[in-house]
Amino acid sequence: MAINQSSKTVFLALSVNFFIAIVKTVISVITSSSAMFAEAIHSYVDSANQFILWFGIKQSKKINKKIYPLGRGKEEYYWTLVVAVLIFTIGGLVSLEHGIEALSHPKKLENLYISIIVLIISIILETYVLIKAVSQLKQEDKENKSVIKLLKDSTDGPLIAIVVEDFAATVGLIIALVGITASNFTGNPIYDAFSSILIGILLMVSGLFLGYEMKHLITGESIREDEKRKITNILEENNNILEVNSLKIVSIGSNNFLALVTIDYADDLKDHEIVDINKSLINDIQIVNSSITEIYFNPK
Repeated sequence: MAINQSSKTVFLALSVNFFIAIVKTVISVITSSSAMFAEAIHSYVDSANQFILWFGIKQSKKINKKIYPLGRGKEEYYWTLVVAVLIFTIGGLVSLEHGIEALSHPKKLENLYISIIVLIISIILETYVLIKAVSQLKQEDKENKSVIKLLKDSTDGPLIAIVVEDFAATVGLIIALVGITASNFTGNPIYDAFSSILIGILLMVSGLFLGYEMKHLITGESIREDEKRKITNILEENNNILEVNSLKIVSIGSNNFLALVTIDYADDLKDHEIVDINKSLINDIQIVNSSITEIYFNPK
């Protein structure tokens, strides 16, 4: 996905979440709802996270070939990992702690109809952002994969984070709506407190999932096996190559891969012929998969 598309998705999520966070804060003060407080914290954390993702995108596109010969694409993964930690700690643990506190010392809840209206509007807004993010994720999907599979296959750290965050935000809002509605009709604040606890657990699980995905990308996750097989076929079908000894492909940023190829050339080839063959192979490989941006050949 292009940088401008990533930035647009991040800014859309940032603006929606920050607006919702302010509204939730006001309503949580008016109603004394712990679930609404948890949701306000959730939205503030999401807003901060989306700013961090935007910063990571900008940093990853800076060019300094002397210090970073392969670019700074992986910096996106570092900042996305920071986001995962923030979701788990500030979002998850604070919401969990506030829910437990509300469960231990229940307060009388007031004006909950306002909370219910705000939550319904928030669900609509967050669902819109989630649909936009998932549609971005599915842009290059030709196999009708599940969203979970697409998240695991994607190398776009900020997009993965936006999808995970907005899924957690939408589900969290639904949990808060159920809890606050139950408290409103029963007069029992325990449902509101349980909602805050569930939101905290949801955020912690989301943070763990996002961190797990970033771990794979930071450590150099390879391309899918079917895509790797296509590249191997291109190399093996070339009459000037006797054997493909090794093909290693690792992620170096969002939709960018590095290929390291060890091959055995025909014995009668001259140096300038090998150079021409390599150029031709690079062109053929990038036609099949344009995300392989760096290709290096090592003769056996």
